[in-house]
Amino acid sequence: MINTPQIELDLEAITQRFSDCGAWEERYRQLLLLAKQLKPMDVSLKIEEKQIEGCESEVWLHFHDNKLYVDSNARIIKGLLVIVLACLNKPTKEAKALFNHTLQELGLAHHLSESRNNGISAIWREISSLD
Repeated sequence: MINTPQIELDLEAITQRFSDCGAWEERYRQLLLLAKQLKPMDVSLKIEEKQIEGCESEVWLHFHDNKLYVDSNARIIKGLLVIVLACLNKPTKEAKALFNHTLQELGLAHHLSESRNNGISAIWREISSLD
């Protein structure tokens, strides 16, 4: 299991937040509220070597002492990163499947642009390389 010191994560609580949402705008708002929960990564870790290639937005991932730190300059990506982190209580392959299932369950999957999906794939590739 990968420790994520930036946030306390509970996938069930995240799912509950979205359960009463009807319209996409409500789901989008919940995603932005999730983003606010992610504590900023220390600026000293936001270096080019830690930036994930393949993301349209700037996304940084730093793994040290079995702790994963993530951040982005885009709020919607930060919200998605919170969901990614919440899924990481499982081995990476299971976590990725859980993430994809969760996006479907929350009604977010079909609203993500191709470039955002490509960015999320790049994030998962980077996380998979940590195993």
